[in-house]
Amino acid sequence: MGNKIGVHYAFIGQEWDVDMSERLKWAHEVGFDNLEVTPPAYMVELNKDKMTNLRKQAEDLGMDLTFCIGFPKSKDMSSPDAKIRREGIEWSKKMIEAIHFMGGKVLSGILYSSWPYLYDHMITPSDKQEAWEYGVQSVKEVVKVAQDNDILYAVEMVNRFEQFIVNSVDEGIQFARDVDSPNIKLLLDVFHANIEEDNIADSIRKAGPLLAHMHLSENNRKLPGTGNHIPWKEVAQATKDINFKGRYVIESFLAQGGPVGNDLRIWRDLSDDLSLEGRTKSIKESLNFVRKTFK
Repeated sequence: MGNKIGVHYAFIGQEWDVDMSERLKWAHEVGFDNLEVTPPAYMVELNKDKMTNLRKQAEDLGMDLTFCIGFPKSKDMSSPDAKIRREGIEWSKKMIEAIHFMGGKVLSGILYSSWPYLYDHMITPSDKQEAWEYGVQSVKEVVKVAQDNDILYAVEMVNRFEQFIVNSVDEGIQFARDVDSPNIKLLLDVFHANIEEDNIADSIRKAGPLLAHMHLSENNRKLPGTGNHIPWKEVAQATKDINFKGRYVIESFLAQGGPVGNDLRIWRDLSDDLSLEGRTKSIKESLNFVRKTFK
């Protein structure tokens, strides 16, 4: 298959802040083409020495890096507070510059608001509309920098329990139209689509050329190929139908606890063997499943 297959770096740990070089080495040994990371602090700080080291390691291993992030509340680009929006906008611009320096081509995630959204009040339709408009306004400014740096800015549609602004492919398409940039694209996560879409395969076809990136997991965040709920053959066929050229990233999370488990709302362990050896064995099997299914 021509598409690269990646893995999210947090699959084998419970912390977001880790040694990315070790995760990169592990992903290569497993057999992945790509590692998806949350930009480390030194990237946002534009520490070129540290960025150069990670970029060179990836190049030496024949790996590429993609970058995915959720914004903290203090940098929510859909906030009614202009100062908070400005924090998010400037932070995003720095990330894009860093990703360009790293040789990256894709920034994806909830790139318009905060994640996970902490619901402290009932969201009204007018709340959503206001947040949507602020998000679009902010992204319009940021995506210009993405365009200047040849970075695809792939907005993720997430389920209603984690965010409220862009839940469905229809909303993702409309958000992209409102932003109106050749670099605004979509990230479709099968886990979220299983909750929000009537038909996952049809939603992929609907996204069409806007779809730049995909996350793969079972309906409960387990590894692809370990369940019987997601219609993987139909999903794979839909990506062929639209001539999808992006990356498939396995984004599964199996363990409760720690910042990763808490942010992903994993309240029970989803595997009997959560050792490094156990996780490595299971994801190798899942990688083989993805290769065969999406070939």
